[in-house]
Formats: sequence, C-alpha cells, structure tokens
Amino acid sequence: MTQCLKVSQLPDGSLRLEPDVQQDLQLCQYVLQTGAEVGNSLTTLTPAQGTEISMYVMGVWAVAWGFKQVAKTLSMGSENEIESN
Repeated sequence: MTQCLKVSQLPDGSLRLEPDVQQDLQLCQYVLQTGAEVGNSLTTLTPAQGTEISMYVMGVWAVAWGFKQVAKTLSMGSENEIESN
C-alpha cells in the first residue's frame, strides 16, 4: 500500500518521517511504496530487457522513417510530372 509521508526536523538536526493525511500522492513530500509496488516498476529491467525494448523502439522509428522517405519520393515524383506537362 502506497503511503504519503512528510518530513519534520528534530531539535538535534535529525529528520523524522511521519504519515501525512494527504490523499493525493502528487501533493506529498515523499511517497513510500511496498516491495511489490517497487518490483513492478520499469527500473527493475535487466540490461537484456532494456536492450530488447530499445531495439523495438528503434525498429518502429526506422519503419516510420522509411514511410516518410517513400512519401517524400512519391510527392517529388508527382511534382516532376506536373512540371514536364
């Protein structure tokens, strides 16, 4: 269960984390998560998994770039046909 925390400074200079009554996590000073919640985050990817995801992203980007180049070539071809008539 995610918990909202606030920090208070004690007279000796140390910090104390106390539960906050905020319901909105965006307004919390600090958010405490359980191990299960942290385990499901993207930061737990292995290097191999990160490489795989980045390769998929690069592949999608390359396909989009290829479509852009084909569209550019086709539009240049139609401009040349109009000029020759």
